Amino acid sequence: MSDMYTKKEIDVIGIFLLLWSKRKRIAVNCIIAGVLALVVAFSLPKKYTSTVVMAPEMSSTKGISGSLGSLASMAGLNLGGMTGGEDAIYPEIYPQIVSSTPFLCDMMTVQVETNDGELNTTLYDYLSRRQKTPWWTKIYAVPIAFFKRMFTDVNVDTVIPRNVVNNTRLSRQQFAALSMLDKSIVVSVDKGNDVVTLNVTMQDPKITADIANLVAEKLQEYIVRYRSAKARKDLEYAQMLYDDSRIKYIEAQKEYADYVGQHQNIVNMRFQIEADRLENEKELAFGVYNQMAQNLEVARAKVQEETPVCVVVEPAYIQIKASSPKKVMMGLLYVFLAFFGTSAWIIIKDRIINR
Repeated sequence: MSDMYTKKEIDVIGIFLLLWSKRKRIAVNCIIAGVLALVVAFSLPKKYTSTVVMAPEMSSTKGISGSLGSLASMAGLNLGGMTGGEDAIYPEIYPQIVSSTPFLCDMMTVQVETNDGELNTTLYDYLSRRQKTPWWTKIYAVPIAFFKRMFTDVNVDTVIPRNVVNNTRLSRQQFAALSMLDKSIVVSVDKGNDVVTLNVTMQDPKITADIANLVAEKLQEYIVRYRSAKARKDLEYAQMLYDDSRIKYIEAQKEYADYVGQHQNIVNMRFQIEADRLENEKELAFGVYNQMAQNLEVARAKVQEETPVCVVVEPAYIQIKASSPKKVMMGLLYVFLAFFGTSAWIIIKDRIINR
């Protein structure tokens, strides 16, 4: 037993002595890796990340008690679909909403301005033509573009206007811009308290903050529009009935007044019966008009009740420090990989020779 431990100890010592004897090669490779890491790190364009924290209002639920819902939240579960509530949009699907093609296409026409104020253009133009790239991308960009032209239809993009982004028909360049925007936006939801965190990463700090706040605003508009859609339709219908009843009441009132004015000095039972009929129609029209006015006020209150409130706990700010590339971490990673790879190669090569 002791021999086995001794053998292992001797192997460890032997490996250490072997690596120590090759320390110059390891050091040179680590230095080369460090220099390469610096070249790569300083070649990559800076990116900034802005964060928006939102707390959406959840609709009231009836199918589950508050205590059970709290216990489920503590366990990291969302029983919203089992509660019997009317809301079908839960925070868990906010990432899918933001990543949807109509939502992204709606963002493309937004005007953006860089932090230095030198560029003011649309988000689509900024993503498709104004992005900084590392120097090595220009090396292989030409052959890739050549092969794309050989094996793809060159007329696909020419029939679609560059500045018109239609979510039902996208060119390759437009689809690439949408994909870039989709990757730049990350939405995460805390299942315990339904707090939504929205992160946007782009190359300009001001554009990053503006887009983060805009995405949060449009997401709120989407939620409000969905949650209050039925109530707004009911309001439109109530408004239509109110306008119709008001017109009928004014017509009945005018008809009664004209008839009574024309037959004011005539004492005749037939005229009196007709006047009573017109008066009854006027009162009936007024009753309907009064009821429709009450219904209209109820519908307006319902829209206000169904309109959710999404509180922005922390808006996005213009960041001073870039979030990437992380030069120190990249340098340490490259040096570690160089050390590990060189050491492994030395050990494997020594074992093969010794055999």
